[in-house]
Amino acid sequence: MIMNLKSSVIIIVESYKNHCDLVRIILITEGKTKIEAPDPESFRTKAGDYAPSLTEVFYNPDMEFCRDISISVAQVAAAMLSKLYVCDPLAGVGIRGLRYANEVKGVARCIINDRSRDAFELIKRNISLNGLNSAVEASSTDANIVLWGNPGKFNFVDLDPFGSPAPFLDAACGSLSRRGILALTATDTAPLSGAHPRACLRRYGAKPLRTEYCHEIGVRILVGFAQRIGGLHDIALKPLLVHATRHYFRIYLLGERGAKRADADEVFKKMGYISHCNRCLRRTFNFGLVTELPQECECGEKFSHAGPLWLGKLGDEKIIHQVAQDLANRDFRLKNQEISLLSRCAEEAAGPPTFYDVNLMAGLMKKSPPKIEKLISALRSHGYFASRTHFSPTGFRTDAPVEEITKVIRGA
Repeated sequence: MIMNLKSSVIIIVESYKNHCDLVRIILITEGKTKIEAPDPESFRTKAGDYAPSLTEVFYNPDMEFCRDISISVAQVAAAMLSKLYVCDPLAGVGIRGLRYANEVKGVARCIINDRSRDAFELIKRNISLNGLNSAVEASSTDANIVLWGNPGKFNFVDLDPFGSPAPFLDAACGSLSRRGILALTATDTAPLSGAHPRACLRRYGAKPLRTEYCHEIGVRILVGFAQRIGGLHDIALKPLLVHATRHYFRIYLLGERGAKRADADEVFKKMGYISHCNRCLRRTFNFGLVTELPQECECGEKFSHAGPLWLGKLGDEKIIHQVAQDLANRDFRLKNQEISLLSRCAEEAAGPPTFYDVNLMAGLMKKSPPKIEKLISALRSHGYFASRTHFSPTGFRTDAPVEEITKVIRGA
């Protein structure tokens, strides 16, 4: 029996018992890689999402977009680092690690781990299915154990947990070689974006803030937290690419260990706090982990604060363009959307922290919002940086002061 779902062609292979329910094992093709996995349709919630809690072995077809981009990031990394030694310590059915080994030229070795014995058995079958026995090692233990058990061995570590990557970051940094890529996924976007500030403070040691750019704040908190953990291992972590997509944040960090203390110092100099005014939408950036924060905006309103977080660039334009070029040469069904996202990330990478919402700004002035491209063009003509942002379809990033933005919108 063959079913045509939105991700790929699926063939039922067999069924097995899971919590007294019959679960179908199906054959899925993603990219150039085939895997056997539990039918995702058997663990959908009523809201239509895929829930890891409903199955012993998890495969999320909605993350194909993220995995495609990861393949091209890894290919660019292979060119930078000569050979890749990859660890996928939270693998589920192993799709992410298998795709690295199967679709990226230059992967010397890949360890794919999941502590679930059911997942482990499927990973082994999927390794054989793709003819990767010589390049891939399957493991079944706690993620932190496999990471701590390989100190300094990997130059590409991909943490893709259910929820927060925080419990695995220390071990991941310990396993990272002198120069390597640390890739992180966080699906706990609500705490990071300010919906649950106490949870964010517990997990990441930082205060979030509910603003129009709350997702960017969440990403910057995640980057800053990773950098502080990296600092414990004398690793300077710099963002190469960051994106917030649907229900998750995804960041790729280049880590350099040891002698490059100047790099580490530079990283910490670019951490700090954002102070935000809810009345006039002014925001200030306060650099330093220990710093005195302004309490009152020029308009007289009390500031709200977020941090500590990363205040530097959220990407390397050159690397992002290389990733997009690699994607353009691949036969991924979602590549047009993926390249569009990367184009927007590259466009805004050189911009300052935070962005403005054109509707919110115009609403404060009781005016109809101008076309966002016209607004950006006007700001650029006045000598300011201005771009769209991938964080919001109505957002624009600029280093122009609030007064200048207001003046441009009034004249639009």
